[in-house]
Amino acid sequence: MQILVVDDTKLVRDLLESIILDAGDTPFLANGAKEAKTILNTVDIDLILMDVEMPKMDGFTLTRQIRRHLGDNWIPIIFLTGKSDDQHLADAIDAGGDDYLTKPINPIVLGAKIRAMARIAQMKADLEEANHQLMKLTHLDPLTETVNRRGLEESLQREWKLHQREKTELCVMFIDIDQFKPYNDNYGHPQGDVCLKEFGAVLKQQLRRPADLVARYGGEEFVILLPNTELAGAEKIASDIIHALEQAALEHAYSSVKPYVTASIGISTSAFSPNSSQALLSQADKALYFAKSNGRNRYATFADIEAETAKQA
Repeated sequence: MQILVVDDTKLVRDLLESIILDAGDTPFLANGAKEAKTILNTVDIDLILMDVEMPKMDGFTLTRQIRRHLGDNWIPIIFLTGKSDDQHLADAIDAGGDDYLTKPINPIVLGAKIRAMARIAQMKADLEEANHQLMKLTHLDPLTETVNRRGLEESLQREWKLHQREKTELCVMFIDIDQFKPYNDNYGHPQGDVCLKEFGAVLKQQLRRPADLVARYGGEEFVILLPNTELAGAEKIASDIIHALEQAALEHAYSSVKPYVTASIGISTSAFSPNSSQALLSQADKALYFAKSNGRNRYATFADIEAETAKQA
């Protein structure tokens, strides 16, 4: 464990450092609030040993600030105090402490408490990992290993709120495999599943940033979210997808478009003034059908629809 010791007395810090080292853990020493905050901002601390009676800022106040700063990121805190009355213990718990030791520090008792906190911290880490894996399972399409519909809706809402707050541009691409029904009818559904998996892999390979997201919307339809991306950037990715599918050459002898699997892509962006995330997705969907009606194996933008409407008017 990496253990932060906060105490204004050098003799106590040196003693605790020796105990921590003997236990095989790594100590970090701070003589007050300022040094403690600097360490917490630069080091992943697993446990804090906090002196209560310190000048400038006492341990209770510093603990409250640490708890507010860390939010849900829990770090166990053991108070070191010269008092042992019940009210002092109650104040320690109210301040955000998890345990306390009275001075002078007993090395055996301190070692036992450190081991106990280590077990609790490990249990919390295991629980967080399990929750993370569960979240992946509930938000992942098992066939294509892209985000599923539920994960897409949550991500779209989150990115829409970020776009509104930060005034950044958000692009959405709606993608449909061309003539997938005859593919399934002739090659069979097991091979259709293989095609969907390989198609999803092609889409993921065209994205370069961690924030970009590929989701299976349903059947042979996919959606790509591109945060902080202008229309030209989305058009480049759409062009890359069409080219990558040509290079992949996934056989589709029953397509009237090409002898390999192709896709139609619709693109929209927040720059086209949708009033909600669902309106943005709907614009991309309309652009997709515009691309399909103009020959497939291509992309179209919501601006293309508006231009066509203006021409007809």
